[in-house]
Amino acid sequence: MKFYVERDTLIEADLEKVKPLIANFNNWSSWSPWNIIEPTCKMDIGGTPGEVGHKMSWDGEIIGAGTNTLAKHDGNTLTYDLEFLKPWKSKAVTSLSLSEEAGQTRVTWTMDGNMPFFMFFMIPMMKTWIGMDYDRGLRMMKEVAEKGSVNATTTNKGVVDKEGFSYVGISKTVPIKGIGEFMKKDFEKIIEDVVKERGLKAEHWVSLYPKFDMRGGQMTYIAAISDENLKDVDLGPEYQRGTIPSGKALEILHEGPYDFLGNGWSMGMMYLQAKKMKQGSIPFEQYWNSPLETAPEDLRTSIYFPLK
Repeated sequence: MKFYVERDTLIEADLEKVKPLIANFNNWSSWSPWNIIEPTCKMDIGGTPGEVGHKMSWDGEIIGAGTNTLAKHDGNTLTYDLEFLKPWKSKAVTSLSLSEEAGQTRVTWTMDGNMPFFMFFMIPMMKTWIGMDYDRGLRMMKEVAEKGSVNATTTNKGVVDKEGFSYVGISKTVPIKGIGEFMKKDFEKIIEDVVKERGLKAEHWVSLYPKFDMRGGQMTYIAAISDENLKDVDLGPEYQRGTIPSGKALEILHEGPYDFLGNGWSMGMMYLQAKKMKQGSIPFEQYWNSPLETAPEDLRTSIYFPLK
C-alpha cells in the first residue's frame, strides 16, 4: 500500500544559504528531527556533497538503522533513496525542493512510501507520525538558516521518582497541528481565573495528554495547575479535577522555546519503544518557569512518561 507525505516551510534566507543544509549530509545533524533523538548514534557519511551517490548511514540503539542516498540532483530538487534496516525493513523515495519567494526560500519535503497490504490500517498513523517529524525538522532547519543554530536542548534524564499531586484544569480535543494556540488560550484563562481574579498561586503548572489519536490527527489535553490552594474553590463547569499518582517516570528535560517541545516527546516515545518500557498513567509536561517572565531560550520543561 502506497502513501504520500508532504510538508513545507518558508525560510527568511536566500536559497544559496539554505541549500547547503540539505545537499550536504554533514549539515543534517544541525536540523534533523532524528539526530536530536539520539545524538550519540553512529553515523557514516560518504561521497561528494550535492552529487549523486552522496550517502549517509546510521546505526542507533533508539532510532534504528538505515541509509539515505542522494539519487538525483535536478536543479533545486534533491531526491533520495531512503532505506530502513531496523527495527523493520522498508524503502521510500523522499525529496527536498527549494524555490525562491521574494528573497525567501520555500522548502518542500516529501515522502513516497510503501507498506505491506496487511498493514494498511497503519497508514493514517504513519502519515501523521512522519508529518510531525517533517514539521519538526523543517522548523529546526528554518531556525538554523535564520539564526545559525537551534537554541534549544533536549536531554534524557532517565527514570526518576515523581511525586504525585491533584490538579484542576481545562480539557479539550483539538487537531494536533496548531495545538499550541488552543493551549495558550486555556492557560490565559487559568491565569485570569486563578491568579488575577482570586490572587492564588499553584506549585505545579502542567499539561496532561490523556489521548493521542494519530489516525485522526487529533489530541486531547488538559491544561492544568495543582490545586493545593484551590480545593474549596469552584472555578466553573469548564474545569475538571484529577490526580497524577506518585511513581516512577521517564523524564525528558527540554530547555528552550516551546516551538521545539516536539523533540522531547519524540525522544521519550522512541526511547520507551526501543527499551520496551511499558507506559503507565497519563504523560504530562511540567513547566518550571513562566513564559510571561522568562525569555524563550531560558524556558525549562520536563516531559514525564509514567511507567508501570
